[in-house]
Amino acid sequence: MLNANAIGKTFQRGRHRVVALEGIGLEFTRGQFSCILGPSGSGKSTLLHILGGFEAPTTGEVTLDDSPVVKPSRRLGMVFQQASLFPWRNIERNVAWPIEANGGSRKEACRTARELLGLVGLNGFERAYPAELSGGMRQRAAIARTLAMGPDVLLMDEPFGALDAQTRELMQEELSRIWQESQLTVVFVTHDISEAVFLGDRVVLLSARPGRVAHDIPIALDRPRNAETKKSKDLLDHHNELWDLLRVEIDAANAGAA
Repeated sequence: MLNANAIGKTFQRGRHRVVALEGIGLEFTRGQFSCILGPSGSGKSTLLHILGGFEAPTTGEVTLDDSPVVKPSRRLGMVFQQASLFPWRNIERNVAWPIEANGGSRKEACRTARELLGLVGLNGFERAYPAELSGGMRQRAAIARTLAMGPDVLLMDEPFGALDAQTRELMQEELSRIWQESQLTVVFVTHDISEAVFLGDRVVLLSARPGRVAHDIPIALDRPRNAETKKSKDLLDHHNELWDLLRVEIDAANAGAA
């Protein structure tokens, strides 16, 4: 469905040339939840922005159903680390905005917005404004607004990175439930190994810069996943395997910086 074909990305910083990504080849199949993990500076977010059409690759191409991705589109929804909501609109009107902007009636947009707010657990907060909500609730609203676009693929760039530890744990469980109901294709960037294992059908581990696909690990945990899943030996085994692999890449990154 969504393919990264020999993706490379080079940045020119004055006289310095930085190769961020090199030879990335990945296939994201329909309905799959893929997590991308790697050491700092491995190009995780850069890869996600290229997948979404926000940034052009230096080499290679991204395709969605065999059509090149050259710019952002409604088929590729992006959720960022900070919830991007209009502060002057209440939550219902925030979620309704993409539908209205695409020519939908206000009545239909608000009906769909209420359904999506129910999906993300924000029933009763339709009239609240972003400043009145907690960080976790704002991020739920941002996810609902992205879902209102009707995307085929949901791209998520460390969406829980700014949340406190308890809220992050709950949001992971909420996202797993939302994905289970929507069956969207999800590509999720994270620094958190446990988060990647809990959420993903697979974890793609990028190497130290330049980012390459070092490992592509299937996650053999039953679904649906919940708080009990996080206590399981199988999750711990996956975590330990990935930590051992990630340590190799972190050591390589530190050696390169020395």
